[in-house]
Amino acid sequence: IYPLPYSSKESLWCIVVAIIVNISLKHRRRKIMDSNDIASIIALVIAALLLVLATNRVERTKGRVWYYHVAYAGFVTLSLAFIPEDVQFQIFSPVGVAVVGMVLPIYESIRAVCTPGVEDDKAWLQYWIAMELVSYSTEWVDDLAKSSVALREHWYEFEFFYFLWLLLPYTDGSTLTFDYVTQPLLGPVIEPIARKLEGWITKVVLLFVNASHLWLLWAVFILMPAFLKRFMAVTLGTVYPVAASIVAVTTPQGDDDTYWLTYWSCFGTTFLIMDWIEQWLGNVPGFYTIVIFFIVYLMLPLFGGAEQVFRQILVPLANQHETLLLRDAYLLRKEMESKIDPARWQEMRKMMASSLLEEEDEVSNENSDDVEKQSTSLLKSVYGAVDED
Repeated sequence: IYPLPYSSKESLWCIVVAIIVNISLKHRRRKIMDSNDIASIIALVIAALLLVLATNRVERTKGRVWYYHVAYAGFVTLSLAFIPEDVQFQIFSPVGVAVVGMVLPIYESIRAVCTPGVEDDKAWLQYWIAMELVSYSTEWVDDLAKSSVALREHWYEFEFFYFLWLLLPYTDGSTLTFDYVTQPLLGPVIEPIARKLEGWITKVVLLFVNASHLWLLWAVFILMPAFLKRFMAVTLGTVYPVAASIVAVTTPQGDDDTYWLTYWSCFGTTFLIMDWIEQWLGNVPGFYTIVIFFIVYLMLPLFGGAEQVFRQILVPLANQHETLLLRDAYLLRKEMESKIDPARWQEMRKMMASSLLEEEDEVSNENSDDVEKQSTSLLKSVYGAVDED
């Protein structure tokens, strides 16, 4: 994996870790791994490599290139026909679906938020809309698949290939779905409802927070069965954010796209953690109450929780701190440019660049000439071209 770009190596490690966890859990009861299991692991690693390479720095087609869809249909057919059953059992599983549908999109969404511009934000926000609409409306099928071997065999195949079709830049099914299904059919219905709910949700939350009888509502919630509490938590974190995301994509402003993509990065991570630990803590009183409070904290601009979790936890984990600093510098530049007279802005930009270059010259003299080259490149990317002198 050494020749891969740094971001791709990180994506690959996310996939590999999930594969190792899946294999180890499967063989916890069987102490010995046979040759078929080893072949499955090798095939999964190769598949992970191909997936990372297929999504790395490729311009999205918006789903308009028809022969990519034909080629993808052929790829699906050949995969189901020739991949060994042991390998299929590993790939088309809850973990395989989670890796393709959640882990990789979470990482790519973090990268999109950390980069200047909103086009990649909008593209990945469209993915979360398409994915969550299907995932939420068919969650009951996931429960049935766990107990039905026949259903499991085909349901996880559908989810895996559907999510892969959505996120691959060649097929770009998320943009295609949004342009031809979500926006024309759901947009006119959801947009007025989402705008009305925007203020009411904050008022309801503040009412509950300030209510003296909050303990009674909590007691009623505690007495509910675990599956109903989980359904309420997932509904709270999905329904309104999907509606608000649809509105955000249809508006020309980019701030709302970035806000909701930040939320989906945090909620997707929260859902993965909840889905993993609820088998041990799901019946513990207060578990889903904490989850619901945390989702509200992430969702509402009143608290700004998604921004805090994103910056303090997800960005360091994804090693995107420097990229986020560049984005912040870019946004600061745009804000200053909007507030300063255009005739004055060119002169002021040169003054800022010159001041920072002088500081970097001192560092370069103490260390090496490489630092000066990196700082100059950084300044050019943030402030634009500067004079040689």
